Amino acid sequence: MQTMVATFCAPQKQNEGLANTHVHLHFPDAPCYYGGMTETCTADCSVPFVQTQAVVTHQERVSSRYLLLRLRCESIARTALPGQFVMIACAQDIGGISEPLLPRPLAILDARGDEIELLYFVSGYGTSILRQSGSQTGTPLRIIGPLGRGFEPIPGVDVHIALGGGSGVAPLVFFYRRFAKSQKNWHLVLAARSSDQLAREDVVACPGRLHKATDDGSAGVRGTAIDAMNSLLSGELKGAKAGIYAAGPEPMMMAAAKQSRALNLPCMVSLEQRMACGVGVCRACVVDGVSPHKKTGLLRRTVCQDGPVFDINELAGW
Repeated sequence: MQTMVATFCAPQKQNEGLANTHVHLHFPDAPCYYGGMTETCTADCSVPFVQTQAVVTHQERVSSRYLLLRLRCESIARTALPGQFVMIACAQDIGGISEPLLPRPLAILDARGDEIELLYFVSGYGTSILRQSGSQTGTPLRIIGPLGRGFEPIPGVDVHIALGGGSGVAPLVFFYRRFAKSQKNWHLVLAARSSDQLAREDVVACPGRLHKATDDGSAGVRGTAIDAMNSLLSGELKGAKAGIYAAGPEPMMMAAAKQSRALNLPCMVSLEQRMACGVGVCRACVVDGVSPHKKTGLLRRTVCQDGPVFDINELAGW
């Protein structure tokens, strides 16, 4: 498969309503294209991604629930940023299509050299097929990425506390590997139902201090990621201005946002939504914002392009 490089944008002025929302795709040395027409674009077209083929180089189970999938894909590995994701086909293309038809969105755990790593669990038909594909080294899989807006360190804080629930730990580990500078000021909480569901420590090793929380108390704090965060903030980090980052199940992130507001702490969350395209075309993954989008004029945000990482102050109901 030939690698296709494009940038994605939307026009700056839009009327409220899906019918008036246009998608622009920019290809190298070509004018802006959307809706079957070529027009002058006034948007900031600065978000690159590629559609290409990745090749499976390794897959292994790293807990009772999670699998680590490693793919050779230099064009994505060299540009991926923490918090971004890929849309990956679950099986090799046959006649230009794969089964299931739609790819699946997976957060990037790491990007090194010409490879990327993904952490996932089998939740349905698509990921069960992906598990089979991942078990065969050399399998080519269609992939689009890197996609979305990722994590950046929150400015003006004393310490950073990240809460990773389940596979939500993946973008946070990537974030810490890129940005954590001090063992003292960066804290990562890994949460799961029980110790056997926590990913192996070598898989999630990163700078900073690692804390664990399990529902049954089999590892770390007995309770949730929020309990572990509260323990830190009422104990060794009492009085510190903390920046909070959360990725994982929505109830956990909502609880983190609620507690952050109560303590007047800044908070970033990485949302998960069902997606079909991953580039803002289908608008299947929209969430409500608190103000009109500066480019589209719409109140709603696409998780795939405007996120997946959001400041909670951007989101309605958070």
